[in-house]
Amino acid sequence: MTEPRPHRPAHKPGEAAAHLSAEAAAGRLDRDACAAVVEAAGLRPPRAEYPCGLTEREVGVLRLAARGLSNRLIAAELVVSERTVGHHLAHIYDKTGRRTRAGAAVFAMEHGLLPG
Repeated sequence: MTEPRPHRPAHKPGEAAAHLSAEAAAGRLDRDACAAVVEAAGLRPPRAEYPCGLTEREVGVLRLAARGLSNRLIAAELVVSERTVGHHLAHIYDKTGRRTRAGAAVFAMEHGLLPG
């Protein structure tokens, strides 16, 4: 994004980093990948801190589960196996102290983890 293209001028590094962060926050790009690109460019992106030690991937799984998606649909959305989704959900339940998808969804709402 810092190089000029026929359809747009080059962005300043800070603008490019902000654009990548916005795309990641909207869920259109992987947050970790965007952070790695920004860091490789010499800028330090702020790492998101999630409650109860949840990881970025666990928050992604939690958001999809809170929307009512099955393990199969979550797996397809994230391009992982259903078994991996099950492991992530087990970790989410352990970390949050919740035992059901509904409880985890309430946790996500209480902590502002669901997209606006």
